[in-house]
Amino acid sequence: MGQAGRTSRVAAALVAAQFSLIGLCLLPVGPTVGPGARGLGLALLGVAGLVGILAFAALGSDTRVSPVPAQRSTLRTSGIYRVVRHPMYAAVLLACLGVVVSSARVLALVALAALMIVLHLKAGFEDRLLRARYGAPFDDYRARVPAILPGLPFRPAPLPGQRPSQLERPGG
Repeated sequence: MGQAGRTSRVAAALVAAQFSLIGLCLLPVGPTVGPGARGLGLALLGVAGLVGILAFAALGSDTRVSPVPAQRSTLRTSGIYRVVRHPMYAAVLLACLGVVVSSARVLALVALAALMIVLHLKAGFEDRLLRARYGAPFDDYRARVPAILPGLPFRPAPLPGQRPSQLERPGG
């Protein structure tokens, strides 16, 4: 099958893991750790919905669940993509966090923790594919825009063939 087959298998596994964990997060079963905070949970779901809508609007017909970029897609760096490189992943995490906060279910919390790991891996996989397609423009974009959540300490790991010095932010 070669590289294309391996890429497809990895992408499919990441998507399957992502949706399985989202499903676990939504299951209304298991013990809770308290009463939950319904208002805060709903607010997080609202923010997640807004981020998701902005990402859909920016991607248009290139929207997909696979981390493999669409064949004729272009590198998006404006709109919501000025704030985060993977806004759909941010929307998914915020929505699941809203469910966790609202329900206070242990299973949802465990699923959210695992989902964070899966989406981190999926973002890294997608970044490697984007770098292979777009080269230096993607490296510049990656060096200045966080992957999933803005405002967190940000220092991306080098991609294969990239030196850590190539990741320094302009002016910092």
